[in-house]
Amino acid sequence: MHHRRKDSSVTPLLGRLWAASRTFVLSGLRHTAVLLLVSVLLVSAGCSGCNSANNPQAQAENEDETVEERKKRLAEQQKKKKPPREVKPLTALVGQEPPPEVDEEEGEQPTGKAPQVLLVKPGHWTTTTQEMKSNYDDFVGSSSTTLVDSNNYPVTLAHTNFTFQSTRPVALAKGRAKRIEGELFIPEQSRGIKIRAELRNNQTGSLEPIPSQPLLQKMPSYQYFVVVLAKEISQYAFLKVTDAVRMPWEEEDDAASQAHYRVHLADATKRLPLPSNPLTWTSVAHVVWDEVDPTRLTSEQQSALLDWIHWGGRLIINGPDSFDSLRGSFLEQYLPVKSTGQRTLAADDLSGWSEYWSQRDRGKNPPALQPTKPWSGLELAPLEGTRELAGGGQLFFERNVGRGTVVVSAIQLAERDFINWPGYDSFLNGALFRRPRRFFREGPYGGAQVGWVDFTSRRLDAHFATGLRVFARDSKTKANQWSVEETVQNLFGPNDTVTRTNIDRVGGIGTWSNFNPVASAARDVLTDAAAVRVPGAGFVLSSVGLYLVILVPFNWMVFRTLNRVEWAWIAAPIVALLGTLVIVRQAQLDIGFVRSQTEVALLELQDDYPRGLLSRFTALYSSLSTTYDVEFDSPTAIATPFPSSTQQKAVRESIWDVVFEKQNETELRGLAVSSASTKMVHSEEIFTCEGPLRLSESSRGHLQLDNRLGYDLRDVAVVRRYFKGGDERYESCWLGELENGKSAVLGLQSTQFAANESPFADERMRAASENPTLVDVEGLSKIAFDFPGQEDPMSNRRDEYRVVGLIDQVLPGTQVAPAASQIIGSTVMLAHLGYGPLPASRPDVNSRNDVIKLKPQIFGVTP
Repeated sequence: MHHRRKDSSVTPLLGRLWAASRTFVLSGLRHTAVLLLVSVLLVSAGCSGCNSANNPQAQAENEDETVEERKKRLAEQQKKKKPPREVKPLTALVGQEPPPEVDEEEGEQPTGKAPQVLLVKPGHWTTTTQEMKSNYDDFVGSSSTTLVDSNNYPVTLAHTNFTFQSTRPVALAKGRAKRIEGELFIPEQSRGIKIRAELRNNQTGSLEPIPSQPLLQKMPSYQYFVVVLAKEISQYAFLKVTDAVRMPWEEEDDAASQAHYRVHLADATKRLPLPSNPLTWTSVAHVVWDEVDPTRLTSEQQSALLDWIHWGGRLIINGPDSFDSLRGSFLEQYLPVKSTGQRTLAADDLSGWSEYWSQRDRGKNPPALQPTKPWSGLELAPLEGTRELAGGGQLFFERNVGRGTVVVSAIQLAERDFINWPGYDSFLNGALFRRPRRFFREGPYGGAQVGWVDFTSRRLDAHFATGLRVFARDSKTKANQWSVEETVQNLFGPNDTVTRTNIDRVGGIGTWSNFNPVASAARDVLTDAAAVRVPGAGFVLSSVGLYLVILVPFNWMVFRTLNRVEWAWIAAPIVALLGTLVIVRQAQLDIGFVRSQTEVALLELQDDYPRGLLSRFTALYSSLSTTYDVEFDSPTAIATPFPSSTQQKAVRESIWDVVFEKQNETELRGLAVSSASTKMVHSEEIFTCEGPLRLSESSRGHLQLDNRLGYDLRDVAVVRRYFKGGDERYESCWLGELENGKSAVLGLQSTQFAANESPFADERMRAASENPTLVDVEGLSKIAFDFPGQEDPMSNRRDEYRVVGLIDQVLPGTQVAPAASQIIGSTVMLAHLGYGPLPASRPDVNSRNDVIKLKPQIFGVTP
């Protein structure tokens, strides 16, 4: 028997390996334990060495640290816990107080909860402000605002397939708070309920965390702002509770009792809440000016204020505290008076004025104004074109500035005896605010109901709240709001009665609208001018005939003359190619082989003022799918997509994002145009001409029209409307051509215009046939002659010289990319010259005290 033999050499080898490994591991553990023990000893020694209790030098340094140094050190530690960017809620510049500023030295946060609502007037552009701060580094990015619905989806503009976003650049220096202003548009009709505000970092492309989205607080159609600029704003707090501001109407529906005005009290020693863009002033009705340093307004704010006045704003100046500071200012040339010295007023000096404003047709006359002590005031001397407010006494004067007015007082507007006089509210309503006379009656629960005596059904008509009028927005438009009771059938019981509110215009006067008479006329003009048409039979036949003549007999004759008839065969394809190119070039705009830009505009001017309000309506056509960007030179420009029809867009259509961007230039980006289609843009801007269009007197004493605009005018007509014996009358003349720098004498003759008749329609038709314009704007020219009617009771009885003409070109100031191969357009010029005075101010027919037996409220006195 054989056995396998074991290898005796394996066992000793494994044993030796195991012994060596065990020895190595144990040695390593011993070394590790020694190192750990040494480390603990070193750390303990080091900590005790650094401890201030064992280190005399460190202890001395801590003892030398002052309380202020400790606070500073703790503040630095607190700053490290702050977020990279601090962004406060978005607020409106006018009418809404921004959150308090951060204390940059102490880094303290303001107490109280920040507002989460944004006050806006639908249909108006709003200047917004938002405070931002970058804590650790400089920041460069952009902020944006988008109107969104309850589901946080962007809302499309009515009758378009575009959403709308506003953006502007943001540059923050490390550790310094900065307020960023933007321009926000809220459409009249929209499902939007809040604003999605975003802050994007240009370096990383990421979004920065910001506060929650503010909900919209929408002002009613008849409500506007009264902005008070004063050093002592507490003196004007009483305005908020006056009946002239509140116009109360007590009834079951409390919503009908909202104030007609929101009073914004602004400290004149701080940053003034005045927008730099006059096109965002349309929600402001009156500005009260008391002891304001005019140099604190930026040049943009100064121009915006003057523009606002020229288009109907009312500036009310407290003379005694403001007149001296206005000498040499941008407002001096528009003041109605000059001051000849100081004046002291007692009861006798006020008696005539007090008697007029104390008259009551139905109620008890209030007592005469009796100052408790003589008032200090100014002796005012009226300048040319100035008139005294009703009541006399040399106390208040006003002057037309364009369509608007500037008022200067000889007494303190917030004089305590004055504002506590029972007749003050009647004067505030009728004279300072220039509104119709009112009646007071008792409501169903013992409160007051206040309405217009001569316009009882138009208590909430926006025409009575503001004097501002922009022709391209407000011509021939109604702006009333009223309630109607309707019966609703109930199958299971008595019928119910419900109250429905009807609103002509949600945004009231000054609303940006794409469907008012001017916008509708512009749309019709663009639809006709930018339409794509198939070439007619005449064009086709003439083109083919000319082509055959050149190809056959002319081609043969040329080479027959050269004795090279055989060359005619070589030239035939060349002639065919050239003929094709010529025909395509002639027909390309009709059959859609190119991009084209068509513009119709309305330039509205005021008397002797070089800045005009230019409303552009632009059609962009492309044969291929194109995304257009429109850039505007003017920093005042605002723009939105313009609906090409009144029909709502189908749900299945693609939605495109349009961005209104304010960088170094103003730009509307992302206007997507499908192939062989047209999209339109509506924009407005303040356009500065070389000079004004004005009425003057010739060397022979005749009335003449001076053109200093920098543009030649054609089809110029002048119409004067005036009232005599209560009857409406007209004078007019046709001038035709009026070149730049020239003047023309007005041969005005009495004219009768039939209903719906356009002045000088025959003359315009004859001029168009002799010298056709690039774009037929007859529809828009006809509207330019429309004077205010019954829809505007505050303007329909006012004298006016009106000039209408044409500038047969597209005015500069816009660039479209990609550029169109052909740009055509015309501009209708409308100038309001020589306004007559406003209707006389009248006192109310009764007062609150005649119907409400309560103690009169005393303003300026703490109970």
